[in-house]
Amino acid sequence: MKTLKFALFLVSILLIAANAAQAGDVGGQLMAQMTLTGGCAVSGGGAGTAAGANFGMLDFGVQPSSFTGVLLATPTRGAAGAGSTQIVCSPDVSAMSVSVNAGNNPGQGSSIGAGTRAMRQGASSYLPYEIYSDVAMTKAYPTSGGAVGVSVAPNGGAFALPVFARVNKTAAGAMPAGTYVDTLQVTLSW
Repeated sequence: MKTLKFALFLVSILLIAANAAQAGDVGGQLMAQMTLTGGCAVSGGGAGTAAGANFGMLDFGVQPSSFTGVLLATPTRGAAGAGSTQIVCSPDVSAMSVSVNAGNNPGQGSSIGAGTRAMRQGASSYLPYEIYSDVAMTKAYPTSGGAVGVSVAPNGGAFALPVFARVNKTAAGAMPAGTYVDTLQVTLSW
């Protein structure tokens, strides 16, 4: 019996010692990491992607169907919402080019006015317009989608999308009433 009591006593001591040996501390390091890539995006639109960015709208407003003359527009209501469409590039981007395709109706409506692109209403009513890379409207974007070099704001600052549009309706006759639309594909390259 004494042997059994001694064995139980010894097992109890060993169990207590084993528990004491398992307690302790471990120290080490936990690293945090994030990689930022260089590039450009539409302000408020998150990271740039190959397609699908919201560059906004060229809104020439509401006019009577018999209007003649020049109307101007710049992109508004881009990814950030109201206001002019802004582009933001990382500070390491020092040069960028912009290309704009011909839209859905290139060369249509030349009897109405000047412009290499056209907005359409219905099946066959076209209102031509032109888009430029400069505010003076001297450098038209090629309808071939060719790229035009543009200035980038320094130090990652936001700048307006360099697209300036003009409708120049010279025909005196009234046009069919309705909303005239076109869709342009814009590509930023850096």
